[in-house]
Amino acid sequence: MKIHLLGPCGSGTSTLGRLLAQRRGWPWFDSDDFYWQPTDPPYTRKRRPAERLALLRRSVSGLESWVLSGSMLGWGDGLRELFDLMVYLYVGPEERERRR
Repeated sequence: MKIHLLGPCGSGTSTLGRLLAQRRGWPWFDSDDFYWQPTDPPYTRKRRPAERLALLRRSVSGLESWVLSGSMLGWGDGLRELFDLMVYLYVGPEERERRR
């Protein structure tokens, strides 16, 4: 099973994805790890879209099951065929703001 959990910031995709993967014994990935280059401080330098796609494809290659959390809006459309299931999490804006 290859699952993509997506939703707006603060909707719980990372929390749910990490827990689901942990319970099933599957690898868990976060889209931010593919979108952003490792920097200090973090989240200051983006990877090019082609680099993100290649890195994600390499990371999941050969895996039978895995979970990916987070948005790939604008750069991940070419990966849709990888997923068996895509789940959109909705949480109202007030609750998302409280969580952040």
